[in-house]
Amino acid sequence: MKMKNPVIAVLLGLASAGTLPAAVIIDIANNTANGIASGGIGSGTGSISSTSGTIISNRGLPVTTYTVSGVDLSSVGGPASHSFTFTVTYSATTDGSTPGTAQFNSFGNVSVTGGADNNQVEGTETLTATIALASNTFSGLTLTGFTTARAGGVSTTENEETGTFTWTGGSFDITSNANRIATGITGDSLTLAVSAGNMNLEGFGARFEAVPEPASAVLLGLGALALLRRRRLA
Repeated sequence: MKMKNPVIAVLLGLASAGTLPAAVIIDIANNTANGIASGGIGSGTGSISSTSGTIISNRGLPVTTYTVSGVDLSSVGGPASHSFTFTVTYSATTDGSTPGTAQFNSFGNVSVTGGADNNQVEGTETLTATIALASNTFSGLTLTGFTTARAGGVSTTENEETGTFTWTGGSFDITSNANRIATGITGDSLTLAVSAGNMNLEGFGARFEAVPEPASAVLLGLGALALLRRRRLA
């Protein structure tokens, strides 16, 4: 079968030969172990980290804005120091449908106001986090989605609190302090609901992926093709 587009043919051939650069994976970890990393004014230190570049947050609600700077995208034809911004928007309900109010509690974690304990998500309340890529100038960078979620306020020694993280296509049951970090999350939205006791959202993980922009991919492919031609002529 004859390939109609020679550029596509070149790129496919180079990709199959492993010549094109691999994607740049950027994993974000927001771990708020009784701390301020999710945006509150808690007493702990917490941490926000990124596998590429550095990350800071603008601690607001219902939208928390995160800026990742100094990301090296040169291997995929981008800048050597790229910055982008993403947001996490928090929404709450008091009974699964009636809108509620999300807040940063005294530990710096995210909870729902209006119940018996404003520091927690409890009873019929639900808390939903939605992540989005907000500002970015490199078209090859996309949001993969959430990867993990952490429940806070779970008893260390007793199974007093139980709840569930849910997302499109999956769920995770929180049964104890040792079983409170959901992994394998996909998509851009997750919800915390509590079936016994109370807890809060302590942190999350997220992933972004950068691949060559279409124009950059063509240039990289043609450059690699030129190198291959030179080798053959030599």
